[in-house]
Parts: sequence; structure tokens; C-alpha cells
Amino acid sequence: MKLLRLSAAGFARSVQATLAFRVNLLFDVGLSIIGMVASLATVFIVYARTDSLAGWTEAETYVLIGTFQVLSSLKSTFIDPNLAWFPDNGIRRGMLDTFMLQPAPTLYLASLGKSTPLSLVQSVLGLGVIAFGLTELPAPAAIVAWLVTLAAALTVTWAMGVLLACLAFWAPRLQLEVFYSSAWQLGGYPTDIYRRPLRLVLTYLLPLTLIATVPTSTLLDGPRVLVLVSTVVGAGVSCSLAVVCWRLGLRRYTGATS
Repeated sequence: MKLLRLSAAGFARSVQATLAFRVNLLFDVGLSIIGMVASLATVFIVYARTDSLAGWTEAETYVLIGTFQVLSSLKSTFIDPNLAWFPDNGIRRGMLDTFMLQPAPTLYLASLGKSTPLSLVQSVLGLGVIAFGLTELPAPAAIVAWLVTLAAALTVTWAMGVLLACLAFWAPRLQLEVFYSSAWQLGGYPTDIYRRPLRLVLTYLLPLTLIATVPTSTLLDGPRVLVLVSTVVGAGVSCSLAVVCWRLGLRRYTGATS
């Protein structure tokens, strides 16, 4: 409850700071719309020559892109503003020292302490694309299951970000952000279109299958108990692993440039 109140207060301050620069707001909204139109145009061009891609119809792919956009928006809002800079500012410049002196968990402050509310505009666009791609209204159970898998995907995304950030405790100059950002984009397409070796990597090593493919399949085909259970368990395991690695990293940390 304390962390929720802290998160709400921090988010409110970020909203006030964002509204102070209305021109930036307009530019960001425009860029988000352009990016979404570009994604939809790509799908339109591909399906102009085929009716199905690895079993996915054009309408289903729109739902997938919308779901991926919602997840990307939440990642940009709550995760990227914190973890993207952690190896540089947190370790090499000693910002982590400041977090350790504050009366809140260091993992929360370092991974979720800041937010960029403006990025939520992409979520609105993503939900619009999902509505555009749905040919019929999903059952309430499918919508609830979609939300559960979406929450699990966000948890896995946060855990992967923390695990990459933890590498800075052992290798402060190692920069994997570019690699992670490139790999993230692969989650915006149906994993069925990739060859088996890459599909296995995206399913088990970098569980990007959870990002969009599993939630979209759940929304379109309805909930499946085995998928829901494995998704929630996978999110719990990845979250626990991130917490353990963070604590091991803190034991090694002795101050800036350590």
C-alpha cells in the first residue's frame, strides 16, 4: 500500500511536469500516430499479396500489433525511464547511493521510481487498433484472460529489464540496451513466422512470445487453462529471479565506479 501511494504521487508529479510542456505533448502525439500508421501500412502491404501469414489473418495481425503497442506503451511509461539509464547513472555515477539512503526499497526506486505519462498515448492508439482488428466482440472470459496475460507480459518485461540492469553490478561498462531494444521489436510479430531456432529463443531464452502473441491468441481464441497457468507461473519465476539477482548485485556494490 505504501508503494502504491508513492507510485501515485510520483505519477501525479510526472503528469504535471508533462502538461507544462504542451508543445512536446503535441509532437509526441503526432509521432505516435505516424509510427502506428507506418506499422499498419506494413501489414496492409504484406496482406495485399496473401490472405494468411503463418496462420494469421490480416485482422488477427492488427489485434497483435495493437496488443504489442499497448505493452510497448506501458514499458515506455514505467520501465524504460528507470532501467534504460541504470548502468550509466545508477552504477558509474553513483545514483544508486542516493536510492540506498531513502526509506523505500532500492529495487522499486531504481526500476519504477520514475514515469513518463505521455507514452500512454500509444496505449490509446493500440486499443483503437485492437478494436479495428476484432471482427466480433470477445467473450468476457477472453477479455479477463487477455488482461491477465497482459499483466504477466508486463511483469516479464520488467524482470528482463532488471536482469539486464543487474549485469551492471558485475560489468559496469556493458551496454545491452541496443540489443534488447532490437530484440523487443521481434515481439511485435507472430512468433510463428520465425524459423524454429529463433522461435525457441523467443519463447524460452527471451520470452518475447509472452509480449504479444500469447495475449492476442488468448483474446482471439478464448482462455486456455494450461496457457494461463504457465504464463502466470512464468511471470512469477522471472520476477523472483530478478529480485534474487538484484540482491546479489547489491551485495557486490560498494559505491560509485565499484
